[in-house]
Amino acid sequence: MALVVLSGQPCSGKSSVAAALKQLLEGKGLEVSIIDEPGLSMKRNLSYKDSISEKNTRGKLKSAVERAISKRHFIILDSLNNIKGYRYELWCIARAAGTRCCVVHCAVPKEQAWAWNEGREPDHDAYSSDVFEDLWRRYEEPDARQRWDAPLFRLAPDQGADSMQPVLQGVVDSLTEQAGPRQRSVVAKQLQPTQATSNAPLSATNLLAEIDGGAQDVIGRISAAQELAGSSGAGRVQMGDGVDDLQLSRPVTLGELRRHKRVFLKMSTQSLASRLPDRQSAQRMFVNYLREHVD
Repeated sequence: MALVVLSGQPCSGKSSVAAALKQLLEGKGLEVSIIDEPGLSMKRNLSYKDSISEKNTRGKLKSAVERAISKRHFIILDSLNNIKGYRYELWCIARAAGTRCCVVHCAVPKEQAWAWNEGREPDHDAYSSDVFEDLWRRYEEPDARQRWDAPLFRLAPDQGADSMQPVLQGVVDSLTEQAGPRQRSVVAKQLQPTQATSNAPLSATNLLAEIDGGAQDVIGRISAAQELAGSSGAGRVQMGDGVDDLQLSRPVTLGELRRHKRVFLKMSTQSLASRLPDRQSAQRMFVNYLREHVD
């Protein structure tokens, strides 16, 4: 139904806001999912320690949003979302899916954010001083004049739950079209897919070849990882190219992988063609298929 993009400096109370917003939406009987770094088995400090790690982190978060977004439930992206270009990419995902989208900006003083950071566990969620300062310096604040940052809701988590409640209720009303007459300007509109925000689907002439090629790329990476690991099993297989890594608990033979590929090809060409706009999507869906069918 909608994508809620939380944005804010490190340790600005975004996770608390996400939990409170989830509770309000679920109170209306709506299905809600929160996507964040810990939910994808990533530690925040390591995820933003350098430009390469940060790029990979944003890619994994964006891929998770692409997989989860639909017209049936709400997605709350609980992350920094500190780059305006990245927020534009998220808005394009929402538009391509034909859902609503809004941005919730959490703002707290730097001293309060650092105090909250020091109260976290060092090995779990706490940022080092260098990473914290770098992220704080590079933060690009949302601007409601930009269509990808609108509607924009601002709140201050350090002021307490009572001060946040009216803003959070406004977010819920905006996404469910229940805002009053004076609030009509903040209703999140239903975004419509356009050619600019949607990838052209694979043509019938090369559909099977592209899906087969994407699946074969995945098999190649698995085979290479297992060859390096020996008899102990590959464990985590890195896919790259915006595709989430695959965790294997046991060695998988080439014959078994080929059998899975044949089933996936048959299933894809019969019922999933409209959801496969490019080769990377085929790779991503084959990895998800293996994740479900390889014990």
